[in-house]
Amino acid sequence: MKRNPNFPFAPAKIPFFYGWISMAAGTIGVLCSIPGQTIGVSVFTDYLIDELQLNRDALSTAYLIGTVASSTILTYAGKIYDKFGARFTAIIAALTLAITLMLFSASTGIASGLSKTFSIKYSVVSFAMVSIFFFLLRFSGQGVLTLASRNLIMKWFDKRRGLANSISSAIQSFGFAVAPLFIAMLIGEFDWRTAYQILAILTLLFVVFAFIVYRDNPEECGLIPDGKVLEAKSKNNTSFTPKRDYTLPEARSTWVFWIFALALCFSAFFVTGFTFNVISIFDSCGYSEQKALSVFIPTSIVSIITAFVGNILSDYTRLQKLLLVYLLGCLLSALGVAILNYPMGYYILIFGNGVMGGLFAVLASLTWPRFFGRKHLGAISGLSMSLIVFASAIAPLFFSRIYTLTGNYFLAGYIGVAIVVLLLLLSGKAKNPQLN
Repeated sequence: MKRNPNFPFAPAKIPFFYGWISMAAGTIGVLCSIPGQTIGVSVFTDYLIDELQLNRDALSTAYLIGTVASSTILTYAGKIYDKFGARFTAIIAALTLAITLMLFSASTGIASGLSKTFSIKYSVVSFAMVSIFFFLLRFSGQGVLTLASRNLIMKWFDKRRGLANSISSAIQSFGFAVAPLFIAMLIGEFDWRTAYQILAILTLLFVVFAFIVYRDNPEECGLIPDGKVLEAKSKNNTSFTPKRDYTLPEARSTWVFWIFALALCFSAFFVTGFTFNVISIFDSCGYSEQKALSVFIPTSIVSIITAFVGNILSDYTRLQKLLLVYLLGCLLSALGVAILNYPMGYYILIFGNGVMGGLFAVLASLTWPRFFGRKHLGAISGLSMSLIVFASAIAPLFFSRIYTLTGNYFLAGYIGVAIVVLLLLLSGKAKNPQLN
C-alpha cells in the first residue's frame, strides 16, 4: 500500500514546520483513544454490571480476557505500523474503535437475542460477548491508536522532541482528567447507550481527520526532523541522539528495555485497577461518586506540571533520572490507596497519581526512540505496548478479588508499594544502550 504523503496536500508546502501539525494531530489521536482506555471504560462499569447481569468479578474477568488477548498481537501491530505508517494504522484502529463502541451501545439487545436464539443463559452470553468487545476496544483504542499517535509525534522531532512532547502531554493529561466527567455528563444528559453512540460518532470524525492530516515521518515528505538542523543545546545533548537503530530482538535483549518497560507496566497496572474500580474504592472509604470522579481534576493539574517539567528536562538530562522520580510517584500512588481511609491518603494519592501519570507520558514516548532509534520504533514500542496492555488486563480482577476477599482495597495498595520498591532496587543498572 502506497503512503501517498503528498495527498491530499504536500506538508512541505505548509509555510511552517509540519511537525507542529503532526504534534497536534497525534495529541488528538491519543485523546480519541479514551473510550478504549480504562478511564473511559470505568464510567460505564456499573451500567454494564447491571444491564449485562454480571457481578464485578465477572466483568473484571471479561476485561482481563479481552485485554490479554489484545496484548498478544500488539507487537505484530507495531510491525504493521512500521510497514504502512501512522495514517493507515490510525485510520484502521479508529474505525475498529468506532464500530466497537456502537456494539457496546447495543450490547444488551445483542446478548438478549443470542440468549433466546441459542437457549443459553443471558449472563453466560453477555460474558462471552463483552469479552470479545473488550478485546476489540482495548486492541484498537488503548493499543494501536495510541501507539500510532504517540509515534507520529516522536518521528517528527529529534532535539525538540521533549518540547513537542511537553505540549502534547499537558493537553493529554487535561483531556484524560476531564474525560470521566464529560462521559458522565453524556450519560446523565441522555443514557449510557446514547453516550456510547456519541463517542462512536466522534471517533468516526477523527477517521476523516487522520486521513487528511496524519503523515508518518518528515523524510518521506521531503523534510527533516525539527524542520532544520539544530545545534546541540548542551555539551551532553549530542549523546541523546541515537547513533544506531536497534532491531526488536536487539532491543529486547537489553536490561534497560525491561526495566523501563516493567516500570511503565506498573503504572498501567495500578492506574487501570484504580480507575476501573474508582467509584467502589472511594465508596469503601466513605466517599461519594462525585468525590471519586472529581479526583482526576487535581491529579491532572499535578500531572500537567510534572509532564511539562519532565519533558523539558528530558532534553537536557538522562531518562534514568526521570525514571527514579517516576517510580517515587508510583510509590506514593500505591501508598495513597493503602491509606485512603485517612484524610492524608487522599492527597498522597492525588500527588502520586499526578507525578506517575505525568512522567509516564514522558517515558512512554521518549524512551524508545532515544534508546533504540526510529527505524524499528513501531515494533519496539509495540512490544512495550503489548506488555503495558497485558499489565492493565490483570489489574481490574486483581483489585476486584482483593475487595471480594477483604471488603476494601488497602491490600492492593500495600502490594503495589512492595512492587515499586523492587523496581527501584533494579533500576540502578538501567543505562542508555547508545552510550555503550
